[in-house]
Amino acid sequence: MKSSSRSSVLSGGDGSSAASVAENKLVAGLPADESAAFLERAEKVQCSLREILFELNEPFDRVLFPITGMGSLVTVLNDGTSLEAMTVGREGFMGLPLFHGIEVARCKGMCQIEGEFYQMTPKSFASLVAVAPQFRARLHRYAQLSSEVIAQTAACNGIHLIEQRCARWLLVTADAVGRTNFNLTQEFLSQMLAVRRPGVTVAIGGLEHQGLIEHRYGKISIVDVEGLKKVACECYNTINEKTRELLG
Repeated sequence: MKSSSRSSVLSGGDGSSAASVAENKLVAGLPADESAAFLERAEKVQCSLREILFELNEPFDRVLFPITGMGSLVTVLNDGTSLEAMTVGREGFMGLPLFHGIEVARCKGMCQIEGEFYQMTPKSFASLVAVAPQFRARLHRYAQLSSEVIAQTAACNGIHLIEQRCARWLLVTADAVGRTNFNLTQEFLSQMLAVRRPGVTVAIGGLEHQGLIEHRYGKISIVDVEGLKKVACECYNTINEKTRELLG
C-alpha cells in the first residue's frame, strides 16, 4: 500500500481515491510480512456516530485503527461533563494504553465520525507488536505524537477563541477522515470543545456567513478550505507539523 499524507484532503486532493481514503497511516506501507500479519489479525468494522468504543476504567476488549471514521478520547469529570482530549483518525489508533502494558482504558473512547475501522482483539494486538518491529516503531512515534497533541489541545482550549477552535477542529476532522463533509451536530461539537451550545451556534454561524462551511441537518461541509485555515488558530498547523515530523 502507498502511504498517504495526513493533510492530503486539505492540500489539494479531492479525497476520492481509495489510496487517499481507505488506509490507516500506521498500517500503510508496512513491509509485506508485517502487513500480512496485521490483516490476518484485523477485521473491518463499521462504527456508528456516538458509539461507545470503550469506557473509562474498564478493560479493553478491542483495538481500533480508523480508516474512514474518527474516534475521540474523552475526559469525563465527576459532574458528567465531557471534554475531548484528542481526536483519532487514520493517522493513529485507539488502545494506546495496551501498547504500554495497561489493560484498562484511561479515558472514554467514542466514535466521533461514523465510518470504517480496522479492529482486533487485545491478544491479537499484543502478538502483532511482538513480531512486527516496524509496526512497533510506528506505535512508539504515535505515542509521542499523542502526548504532544493532547498538550497542544489543552493550550488551545484555554487560550483561543471559540471560532478559531471550531475552525481548527473541522480541519483536523477533515484530515482525519479523508473528506470535507461529515455528520456533526452543534450539540456534539459543544460537548467536545467544552463550550456552551450558544457559543458554538454563533461560531458555526459566523463560519457559514463567511462562506467557509455549509451546515444543514446535522451535516457539515467545508467549502473554502484555505479560508477556513486563515480563521483557524495556529494549533492546526502546529499539529500537522508534529504529525509530519513524527509519522512522515
